[in-house]
Amino acid sequence: MVKKRPLGKLIVPKQKPKVLVIGTGGAISAKPVKGKWVYGEIPIQELISTTKRISEHFDVTATNVFRMDSSDMKPENWLTLANTIYYKMNEYDGIVVTIGTDTLAYAATAISFLIQNNNIPIVFTGSKIDSTQLKSDARINLRDAITVAGLSDIAETVIVFNGRIMRANRAKKVNASEIGAFSSFENPELGKIEQFIQLNGEYRKRSKSKPALFNKLENLVATIKIYPGFDGKRIRNLVDYPVKGLVLEGFGLGNIPLLDNELKEGIKYANKKNVPIVIASNCELGEYWQYIYEAEIGTRLKGMKVIPVYDMLPETAYVKLMWVLGQAQDFEEIKKMMQRPYCGEVSKFNSKNGKLGL
Repeated sequence: MVKKRPLGKLIVPKQKPKVLVIGTGGAISAKPVKGKWVYGEIPIQELISTTKRISEHFDVTATNVFRMDSSDMKPENWLTLANTIYYKMNEYDGIVVTIGTDTLAYAATAISFLIQNNNIPIVFTGSKIDSTQLKSDARINLRDAITVAGLSDIAETVIVFNGRIMRANRAKKVNASEIGAFSSFENPELGKIEQFIQLNGEYRKRSKSKPALFNKLENLVATIKIYPGFDGKRIRNLVDYPVKGLVLEGFGLGNIPLLDNELKEGIKYANKKNVPIVIASNCELGEYWQYIYEAEIGTRLKGMKVIPVYDMLPETAYVKLMWVLGQAQDFEEIKKMMQRPYCGEVSKFNSKNGKLGL
């Protein structure tokens, strides 16, 4: 590992930092051919060589593991990517993954669980506009990602997009067409890259620790969005499908319609079949959620064998449940693992003494 000394918000190296860029496809490397997108048509190395000043400051190696639309990516692809990253980490100062934006946050979140105890940055990026267009964001996002990977002191899996640095498992795609495609549901946001790299709050820093690789995900996990008039029989149907775990995306803090006896019976049926039910929220919880969570969610769900996951994003809950079920089968152990923060994905819940307001 290159020795570095800190200067302001950057780690200034005595020699060029070594960065590995792993391409998987997406718009950032796509090119229209006969009216159809061809992913990976533009080599990552070509993008790097045509991105201003990258070669002056970084020693970059590029490779491809996939050439695909990210919407076609499956959990087994995440495992392949995790192994590719893990077995290269000791050779580089940082790693960048380029990927399509549709499931970028899912893949980055998966890597945050599959590779833990990081000692270098793992940075995911992509672009909304392909690099052949005049107003493409491909090269600026790639440059920012390489800069964060090579120079920042962070040692986590992050998303770098549109000048923002987001903890992977706290971010999601919120805009389908504009350059500001991603939003972080963490306060404060992890950081930004402008003239300098600015990081906020607590984050894992570079170290000499040995990363841990996990090589198993349970694919038979499903997520259901709760809606007015939700038919609780859907839970029973999914359990019989079968699924091994289920995330319910509830209203507000994670509320579900308890007057629906079918829903409660569906949850009991899942309990009988040893299928854990995770309760997530369909919205940002806001600054005061811990003051009202126990009264609105804890009390309503009391006596029900479900797993509330507090301020964890539903997409993150889905990926994390896949990871947890790869490690544990006992309900209490699954619950303990789902509610425990491993890489900043969930806040520890501290009841605010049952206070409900003024």
